Amino acid sequence: MMAAPAWKVACEEFVTGKNDDSSVAVVEHALTNKEITVLDLVEELGVHLTSTQAESRAQATRLLAVILHQLPKTFVNTQEAKFLAAFFSEKLQDHYSIMPHVLHGIYALTMSQYLLAEDILKLVQALFNEVQVQSLMKDDRRTVFCILAHLIDQRLSDLQKLDAEFVLGFIKVLDGEKDPQNLSVAFRLAAIVCQQFPIGNFAEELFEVTSCYFPIDYTPPSSDIYAVKTQDLVLYLRKCLAATPVFAEFCLPLLLDKLSSDVQSAKIDSLLTLAECAEIYGAEQLKPFLQPIWLVVRKEVFASMSEEVVKACHQAVLQIVKTLSIAISTAQSLLDDFIGGILLDCRHHLSEPELKLFVPSTKFLQVVASASDPACCKVLGTVVPLLESQFYARPQDSQRQAILVTLIDFLKIAIPYCTDIHEAGDTGPLQAFRGSVPALFLSLLSDRNASLRLTSVCGTQTLLDLSGFLSQSDMCLLAEHLVKLVLEDPSRPVRLESTKALAELSLHNSVIIQENVMPALLNKLKEEKAVEDYSSSNTEEIPATLAAISVSSHMVEDTVQHIFDYMRQPGSNSQQEAGLKALLLMVQQCTATGDRMHFFSTHLVPTLTGFTLEQQGDMFHTLDALSFMESIGQTVASSLNAGLATELVKFMISIVLEEDLSMIKNIDVNKLTRVNNISDNAALHALFAGSLSSCMQQVVIPEEVLAHEKEVACTCSKEAVCNMASRCYANLINKYREGANLDSLLNNAIKDLELRLEPSRYSEERLKAFSLWVWITKALIVRGHPYASTFKCKILGQLSDTELSEKAANAFSVLLHDYDNVLSSEMHCNIRLMYKQRFFLETAPQLVEGFHAAPTDQKQYYLIALSNMLKFIPRQVLLGEFPPLLPLLLQSLMSSDPSLQLSTLSVLSDLVRDTPQVLAEHVDTLLPQLLKLTLHRPNMNMRVSALNCLSTMTDLPHHIIYPYQQQVIRQLATALDDKKRLVRKAAVKTKMKWCFVGTSVSL
Repeated sequence: MMAAPAWKVACEEFVTGKNDDSSVAVVEHALTNKEITVLDLVEELGVHLTSTQAESRAQATRLLAVILHQLPKTFVNTQEAKFLAAFFSEKLQDHYSIMPHVLHGIYALTMSQYLLAEDILKLVQALFNEVQVQSLMKDDRRTVFCILAHLIDQRLSDLQKLDAEFVLGFIKVLDGEKDPQNLSVAFRLAAIVCQQFPIGNFAEELFEVTSCYFPIDYTPPSSDIYAVKTQDLVLYLRKCLAATPVFAEFCLPLLLDKLSSDVQSAKIDSLLTLAECAEIYGAEQLKPFLQPIWLVVRKEVFASMSEEVVKACHQAVLQIVKTLSIAISTAQSLLDDFIGGILLDCRHHLSEPELKLFVPSTKFLQVVASASDPACCKVLGTVVPLLESQFYARPQDSQRQAILVTLIDFLKIAIPYCTDIHEAGDTGPLQAFRGSVPALFLSLLSDRNASLRLTSVCGTQTLLDLSGFLSQSDMCLLAEHLVKLVLEDPSRPVRLESTKALAELSLHNSVIIQENVMPALLNKLKEEKAVEDYSSSNTEEIPATLAAISVSSHMVEDTVQHIFDYMRQPGSNSQQEAGLKALLLMVQQCTATGDRMHFFSTHLVPTLTGFTLEQQGDMFHTLDALSFMESIGQTVASSLNAGLATELVKFMISIVLEEDLSMIKNIDVNKLTRVNNISDNAALHALFAGSLSSCMQQVVIPEEVLAHEKEVACTCSKEAVCNMASRCYANLINKYREGANLDSLLNNAIKDLELRLEPSRYSEERLKAFSLWVWITKALIVRGHPYASTFKCKILGQLSDTELSEKAANAFSVLLHDYDNVLSSEMHCNIRLMYKQRFFLETAPQLVEGFHAAPTDQKQYYLIALSNMLKFIPRQVLLGEFPPLLPLLLQSLMSSDPSLQLSTLSVLSDLVRDTPQVLAEHVDTLLPQLLKLTLHRPNMNMRVSALNCLSTMTDLPHHIIYPYQQQVIRQLATALDDKKRLVRKAAVKTKMKWCFVGTSVSL
């Protein structure tokens, strides 16, 4: 007798419960290899599917369902799908214990691409008619929702043939659901049902089964990280309630009722739901509820102590006004009446700027005005004249200042709704005030109060943004006032803000700038030149003003020439710095828009190069001047394409390395200084290093440049030049192409620098060589080069060096700190993803090991190095590495180095909430040390940081910190009497938190 096929044996074993997994695999293999069909499988299971034993029928149905889930979506053909649909529909009437497997099988069948529409309808109808969904277990109900979700997402057009029948069935499925995960699916489906099916007669029923959950009152279990989040449920339900305007008559009364709740979260949820519903429901549906809504909102806006509630009120009213504005052709009176009521209730508050309701009223009216053009016109038409009258009626400068700031805020609201009056003929929301408002601001530009002048200057920038609001004569008068403020005002903030206003005016009317402003500024420079007085700080700000207002090409070129003429005049270092700062500002302005880069690379940089060679002595060599020079070179070179950058590199190399001064045009070469000793011209090196270090990676930099920069970094007598050369070398190494040449450069650098780092060398030489070593290490770490570990090990070794130990410890801060002008994306450098995390994970164990092995007098440097690293590592990385590092951090708190202690306190404060279980073991050590640091007299920041860390520790479990409560409260008494206000403030907060340990009070 022949043995039965393996798949038949597997079926028997599965049904009898002998071997589930392997049986499924055998049957699936037979199906996919075409040994049998799905119908064959059903036929083989027939005796079990029709068994009088429910358990046997359940196992057979389960096997069929599991197999269907394992098969591809295209495996079951149309005939088989039709048969299975009929089979499962009938099976829904079977014993309740079989129901989970039937539902599982239906879910698998609905994914088949060959399931016909008629079969889908048959399955759904059977599901609605035969299954009491809410009597099922949670997981089985979830399967039902998954079936409906899949069909709605993939076969919506087929389901729509059921019309209202589907709506009624869906209501039955949803009614009474309690599981949050099921509800999240149900709410999403309900929103689709509202939009895609004719809910008609069942609208109220569908609303009832969904709105009964509003507002959501659910807190996910802390032990389940995959639990549905409360906010997700809130958003799903909100979208459901806002899915159709049919819900309006039911939902709006519900929202009004919930707005009267004493629970803050319910108020916020109701307001935000109202905001989302407003646009969908429309003006006509909102009409009966506008007055009650405003009464509730008014109470919250004027009396609520919660910023969140007020913000939600703003959002709700904003959407309501937008909705009324959209329907303005049919609801003009609604909009007018609604805003009119708001203005009526807020108007008297605007007449009392000294009272506390002035600010809430103005903020609310600004929200209303920002909703639409009609709303803006109506609100500003009432508010602007009222604020003007209040301004002139108030003699106190503080009150006038508050009113002026408020007026500016309202004017900003009108910017999107103002068109150019002369071009479009549109009156705009501010047309009626084209005379009074500019006059008010222009008159204040000469006020005796500096704060009012400053605010009025800010206001004029807003007026310029109001398209077409200022007339030509207004702009001319404004330009005249602003120039006077820039040149003569005693307040520096006013002068700087006036410069910004002139720059804004230049964007709107460059003609006035060229004809009126620039001549006035240049004449002022000439007058100062005549009396040879450049000491005035106002005069030194003129170049920056000229740079700020230069927006067109010819203005840029003219201004550059004027600034060079200004710097060539005899004067102080501050004069030179003012000129360089103006050039840098102009370059930055143009690079932001991509303009004039050819001019800067072919004219500005060469001219500046020649100019540096003209200078004698220490002129032009201050740290600020060198920084400006370096930044100019970096900004220009980093913005150039490969072609222009290559030409710039050739020019700079010819000047600095080849000493060929013939390429400098329009300058008398005989007056230029030689460049054979770079330390004699730090400014030239700053421009050289900045230009070459920031070019694109495609630009080839000769090895001679790297050799030159390495030599300068190690031998130059000027520290600033050494630092620039080290940074330049680091940028170049980082961008150098991979290969044998780079390896050779690094090997030569190692050999040279190790020789200079030998203990027998002079201290100054060792410090310079080590500084360069650190920057090379950073360059290699950032790009992820294999040599990085070699360089890093050298730095670790120097932690035990008597002379370099402190510098080596601080080097770890340099290695991980982000700099804008060194090894950054702006400098086109190679930056490997997560290099900081990788470096920390590799280095932290080495530091810990070195700490334990080091002599007592050297341990602090390992702690400083570790602390310097921790400042730059993402918290997620630290959490996994924190436990073994905590003992070292506690020792850092006991160090005598204030910077180390401050850094450690910062790290502990950030991590105490995330790793309470780790800190719990060390509370007895940590608390006394923190209390001791609250009395650290030499450093106020130390006392404040220690108090903040003590405050954070109240988040630890109650049973851990409660034994220390009285001790901490008692010892905080000294800090409460500290002579520094910030310390006393931190002490009060900390004591209050410790007093409420173990209570429900939250501070």
